[in-house]
Amino acid sequence: MRLITLLVLTGLLFPSVVLAQQSETIGQGSTANDQAEQLEVVQSVLDTKLSAREALRADIKTASADALPELEAQLVELNKDIANLRNTFEQVAVGSIDLAIFNEESTEFNWRDEVTQVLMPLMQNLKALTEKPRKIEALKAEIARANQQNLVVADAVQALEQQVKLADNANTKASLTSLLETWNEQREDNNRAVDLAKVKLVNLQKSDKSLWQNITSGIVNFITGRGLTLLLAALAATIVWFVMRFVTGLAAFRARGEAGKTYRTRQRLVHYGFKVITALLMLVAVIVVFYTRGDVLLMGLAVLIVAAIILGLRNTIPKFISETRMLLNLGSVREGERVMYQGLPYRVISLNVDTVLRNPELTGVIRLPLQFLDGLVSRPAGKEAWFPASKDDYIVLDGRVLQVTDLTPELIQLENLSGTKTSMPANDFYNLTFDNLTRGSAYSIVSTFGIGYKHQDISNKIIPDTIKQAVSDTLAQTDVAQYVENVAVELKEAGASSLDFWVCVTMSSAAARSYYKISRIIQQTCVKTCTNENWDIPFPQLTLHRETV
Repeated sequence: MRLITLLVLTGLLFPSVVLAQQSETIGQGSTANDQAEQLEVVQSVLDTKLSAREALRADIKTASADALPELEAQLVELNKDIANLRNTFEQVAVGSIDLAIFNEESTEFNWRDEVTQVLMPLMQNLKALTEKPRKIEALKAEIARANQQNLVVADAVQALEQQVKLADNANTKASLTSLLETWNEQREDNNRAVDLAKVKLVNLQKSDKSLWQNITSGIVNFITGRGLTLLLAALAATIVWFVMRFVTGLAAFRARGEAGKTYRTRQRLVHYGFKVITALLMLVAVIVVFYTRGDVLLMGLAVLIVAAIILGLRNTIPKFISETRMLLNLGSVREGERVMYQGLPYRVISLNVDTVLRNPELTGVIRLPLQFLDGLVSRPAGKEAWFPASKDDYIVLDGRVLQVTDLTPELIQLENLSGTKTSMPANDFYNLTFDNLTRGSAYSIVSTFGIGYKHQDISNKIIPDTIKQAVSDTLAQTDVAQYVENVAVELKEAGASSLDFWVCVTMSSAAARSYYKISRIIQQTCVKTCTNENWDIPFPQLTLHRETV
């Protein structure tokens, strides 16, 4: 692609340099005297051929029926030689100017030829870069070929001269003499062709201007010609872009009071419709400028680019139909809704070539190419939680109190109360089951304490009330007293060796960091109360039964 772009830019800039250089070299090769001598030689040969043709025509009129076909064939060949000599005379007279442009063109319609004509300016400009070297090489090849032919002609003439000397029969000698004249004429034609090619070669190789002067002249011609056309085309495209942008802004200003969610699909349809129309109008403006300036090369390039775009869209549009629906907010994933991606929920912030997904609880966003949304389905989010924990929340995971210190779409970082940090993948954390001490307004700490069965008579009322009062008084003397919301003590069950009491302390979520501390205070207070009240604290007993034999 870079090579093609370089060739195109080269074709735009440097043909004018080459053409300017060639125009300076025409007519400056050999001196006027050299050309005059060449013209006299060609004219002399042409006069000879014309005289021979008149004599041949006279012979045809009086020739017999058997000799007539041969004479007519000779006349055809002679006419060709005369035509070639006249072309040669004209070519020598005008120098190295290419006269092929005056040849008649075929009027037969052929669509391939028409397409070729459209692309021809580009090819001609690129071809002009090497036109002079190619002409020089062609002339050198022509001179070399003519010299090789002269060697063959010289050998043939030498052989014929020997045969003429050895011939005894008059008819044989006459035929050999005629053949010898033909080969001599061939040698003269070759010599003239060599002289003409040398004249053209000298004309091409000589120039009064330096290469830098030719390049400078070409650049000036480009700036005042095709460069100005490109500048006007860019200016026209820019004006169209600003006008369409103003119209789009005006439409957005008028629709500012409308509900965004209600009209989101319509707004996106209008937005992308304006983009397509803007691109088309810019293209039309560029082509109009090229047409007005009459630059066939740039028009051909524009047509070529448009054709390539159309062919590319023809093959790719079916593939991106679903993506187009998504861009218009009509697909399975829509703006503002909740979508699951790689096991985590995200809100669709914007649908575009690069779609932006964001979880309000996670740091950072995810940008996805539109094709990555294929197969995903979004739904309205409502008031659902976006993640089971937020930054600085305290959670109880596997009996451990951990603080959530950092959340990203890839990794969740946790820290225990001693400062030790641990990490886990975000999608694994999302699927865990744990208690969040911070997210609610309060949390509860439950502890079980056992007292001996000999206090069974006071277990329903006195013991629960006493422990409750003791725990409340102890918590009131700590630094978390302001966060205590409730204390409850009840008989839980009659255990195997003790009466188990259920102690529950409800704390504000602001004291989540004191989770372990509250649990220890409960146990310490229960032990102290039993000591003060002389309540028995039993320990699990193991009873052995011995079987009598």
